[in-house]
Amino acid sequence: MAILNLDVELKAEAEAPLRQVERDRTGAAAALKEALSQGQDKAAPAKAVGLIRRAIKIMDDGPDAARKAGQLCLKAIESAPEFALAYQGMALSLERLGRLSAALTCYEHAYRLDPNNSDLYLNLGMVAWKLDMLEAAEKFLRLHNQMAPDAKGAVGNLAGLLRDRQKYEDSVELLRTAIYTDPENPDLWNSLGTTLLESGDPEQAITFYSEALRLNPAYARGYHNLAFCLDLLGDTKTALEHWRTSLTQDPSRADRVVIEHGMSLALFANGELEEGWQKYERRMDPLYSKRVDFLVKAPFWSGADATAVRGKRLLLCGEQGLGDEVAMSAAIEEAFDLVGPDGAVGLVCERRLVDLMRRSFPRLDYVGAHATIFKEGVQIRSLLEAEPSFKPDLWAPLGSLQRAVRPNSASFPSGEARAYLTPDPERVAAIKAQLDGLPAGLKVGFCWKSKLMTSNRTKYFSPFDMWKPVLQTPGCTFVSLQYGDVDEELARCAKDFGVTIHQIEGLDLMEDLEGVGILGQLTDVMVGQVNASLTLGAACGGESLLLSPSKVQWTTFGLNRLPWMPGSELFAPEKFRDWATPIGQIAHRLAEHAQRRDVA
Repeated sequence: MAILNLDVELKAEAEAPLRQVERDRTGAAAALKEALSQGQDKAAPAKAVGLIRRAIKIMDDGPDAARKAGQLCLKAIESAPEFALAYQGMALSLERLGRLSAALTCYEHAYRLDPNNSDLYLNLGMVAWKLDMLEAAEKFLRLHNQMAPDAKGAVGNLAGLLRDRQKYEDSVELLRTAIYTDPENPDLWNSLGTTLLESGDPEQAITFYSEALRLNPAYARGYHNLAFCLDLLGDTKTALEHWRTSLTQDPSRADRVVIEHGMSLALFANGELEEGWQKYERRMDPLYSKRVDFLVKAPFWSGADATAVRGKRLLLCGEQGLGDEVAMSAAIEEAFDLVGPDGAVGLVCERRLVDLMRRSFPRLDYVGAHATIFKEGVQIRSLLEAEPSFKPDLWAPLGSLQRAVRPNSASFPSGEARAYLTPDPERVAAIKAQLDGLPAGLKVGFCWKSKLMTSNRTKYFSPFDMWKPVLQTPGCTFVSLQYGDVDEELARCAKDFGVTIHQIEGLDLMEDLEGVGILGQLTDVMVGQVNASLTLGAACGGESLLLSPSKVQWTTFGLNRLPWMPGSELFAPEKFRDWATPIGQIAHRLAEHAQRRDVA
């Protein structure tokens, strides 16, 4: 009896992984190959073994090969339905195709047939982790470690899963115990450093990354991790030295992609834009785990040669997250100068931005929406609908446009430059009427978190309760700019702080992006940590007091301001996560705003 329709699964679209997990797929295939070798006896189904061996040889040669490998494993299952390794091979093929739930089902069936195969528990744990089934993943990884305590990466995998569950103390204890028995293992020291970093203690993490490098001076990833910590703490110059060292240690191609991408952001922060943009192209590399693959037939323009688009029809596409897409659109006006009077510029952007972009940049020949899906584990963004309408000669993501028009820090508009997005005047008037109907006082748009608050990102955001001094600033009326689920924070603010954060009736802060920009424009000042809402408000001309996790960040581009957010003032802690100091400074500056309004 079939556990699922495998033929259908092989043809289906991929699922988007809910967690980004580093997976040693080559090692998993090698383990299956070893298991097949160990099982070669008279009882082993020879036909099935041969089919699986053929599948292992090709499953890493791309999606079509992975499907062919799955078909071979399907034949192995049909010939030997009780052979656990056939289901294991099928699960590996499905993983490569991004069919994670189906892969999990096959692994489960395999371990029921052969509960003594420790590799199956590892595979189950890693796939469950990707599917955000963290409790189940921990259970399977602990079972794997009990059965194969000496397996390569066993402790590191479990420690990483515990980090994702924010069980930092358990992760530290696991790694400390492992280090006690194997103190010369640099991977364990490196993993302990990562746990401490993600728990919000980069200073202590540096100690353990440094020990990993003492044990292995050629540890390229160790230099990268140390550089990341130093960059986070604001020591960008030393961080860049370590990143450059890491590139001399013969890193793998996959590690080189990670290293150079991280290095590009530090180069931006240090004002070294020319090299920064060149290394930032790594975001397009097939080995970059967070890359976006763009479906477009026109030739790609990297921005390296600004003259290449002269007289051409250039199609630009929004990339990265919504906030980056809005910020990078500030350079669209300069694209018209690049193509010249005989050229044309089109734009494909987030669907919720189409009307706003069309109104803001009337010289665009085309404005359409991109569509993003996950397929075979990769984020894919379609621009194909634009091609028959606009007929581009070249295309580029917005980040590549920056490379052409922002070669150095001085190439950004001056600090006096303001709005570059133009909302609908009628909508501005309608939202202003609602805002005017709120209680008297300085109107303050408030935003305190990101939509994506994973364990890795929470260390960059202050706890809501830390904002109490700001929210209790006399003479202020607070208006929510925060999208997502906010009911708990709004209720706690009213109960514990005695402050009401008002919401504009009928304004969907998730869907109505033009409305968000208008609200940010109309408030006297916005306060919070940088996210898409505050970026939109600034792009529409709003002023902002921003809390940053560090004084030096890539979006300052070596300047003492955020050039993509005109009218903004940045506040950051002297020590990482010392939120009280900069929040106190914001409260003081907000009080000055309120006093000036009263005097006026």
